[in-house]
Amino acid sequence: MLYDVVVIGGGPAGYVAAISLSRRGFKVALIERGELGGECANYGCIPSKALMDVAEALFNGASLRHLGFSLDFKITSPQLVMKHLERAAFRAREGVKILLQGVDVYKGHGKLISNREVEVVEGSSSTRLECKFIVIATGSDPRPLPGVPFDGETIISNREFFRLRSPPESIAVVGAGAVGVEVATALAMLGKEVHLIEVLERPLYFMDRDASAVVERYMKKLGVKTYFNSAVKGVSRVNGGAKVLVSSGGLQREIEVEKVLVAVGRKANVEGLGLETLGVKHDGAGVKVDAQLRTSVPNVFAAGDVAGPPQLAHKAFRDGLVVADIIWKGTSKALREPVPVVAFSHPQVALVGLTEQEAGKLGFKCRCYRLPYSALGRNISALSKTSDGFVKLVVEHETNRILGAEIVGNEAAEVIHVLAVAMSKGLTLADLAEAVYAHPTYAEAIGEVARLALGEPLHYHEETVR
Repeated sequence: MLYDVVVIGGGPAGYVAAISLSRRGFKVALIERGELGGECANYGCIPSKALMDVAEALFNGASLRHLGFSLDFKITSPQLVMKHLERAAFRAREGVKILLQGVDVYKGHGKLISNREVEVVEGSSSTRLECKFIVIATGSDPRPLPGVPFDGETIISNREFFRLRSPPESIAVVGAGAVGVEVATALAMLGKEVHLIEVLERPLYFMDRDASAVVERYMKKLGVKTYFNSAVKGVSRVNGGAKVLVSSGGLQREIEVEKVLVAVGRKANVEGLGLETLGVKHDGAGVKVDAQLRTSVPNVFAAGDVAGPPQLAHKAFRDGLVVADIIWKGTSKALREPVPVVAFSHPQVALVGLTEQEAGKLGFKCRCYRLPYSALGRNISALSKTSDGFVKLVVEHETNRILGAEIVGNEAAEVIHVLAVAMSKGLTLADLAEAVYAHPTYAEAIGEVARLALGEPLHYHEETVR
């Protein structure tokens, strides 16, 4: 079968590239060995947000008690909670299937035979596809803890977690990145026993210290037992669950739980693709690509997680668009940066561009301006307040250029996009300050912090500049 383009992988990068090229008149084949939608739709973004919504609804409902409501929330059928997550993933997956109606989808494992030929292997059968271009979008897999392999039952990754029949009553979450913090937070809100173990000194290490400190405080309020500067030395299966040996500061302790979720990062899916046959260069971070996402073989592209960090669905979406543009017309105007990073913790955190720490390490002379959430009318009116939260701008001293922004608080994952657009379009502090923001909203924080940076705060009387 002859195609213009063969895409290997049906996740965010792969299906976006395939859809975009098909709509432009290309004959496209897409190969997927698992479920369409990839990690995001099936085991990540979608089911995790469905879980967090359920958890926050319960948490907010319980908050009504102090307003005089008599409520007694109990989970009478925990299986229905996980069914809700399963339905969310199914709907996302079916949506991708509909979008791919103009693309020939092959079920199986894709392997490069040459730079013009890809083999699809499914069981004992195989099919060879000829093409002009190849897009590798095979994503990434959960990385196991050294010496503690996944067993799929007790020691699990996010994939097995979101296929559980009911939420575990107790869990040890190893890794305090976005996945670990989100799951730990949601389960704690559901009243489960949660232990969060992290080898580094704080959670969400991609954020500045002041931001991760807020998240840490809230997790402890929710009852999450945290172990930072700690390492897992072993896991043994006992009584249908597990004992986790944790080493902290030279001391060791055992934690007995029902499940152990390992969330210590991801590895690019490069094995078994036949990259060596073509001489496609790759390393531990993934397939090496240039600014146009071309590999070392000119008509072979790589996009999404397999093309290296950041391993985020929205970065993969954009990679898919860029690859489609390059194949279509040889150039792309789609910006690949700045890429917002968010975690649906409680409170939410979000950043775009450089953190305060990163700007300092790179030698920028900058000022940081922080507006607390307590200054926002929307926070005052909220049932669940995040008054410890803030929005922070990192601004270059001489030029007033916005180098980065960080938000901790309710709806941070939504509000960050105002700053992402501002940075991508080169907007100034004055531009942000001049815009009219609806009141009361969390987005008002953008205009308020911009005015603060310009020395003209409206609803905050104490300027905090470092």
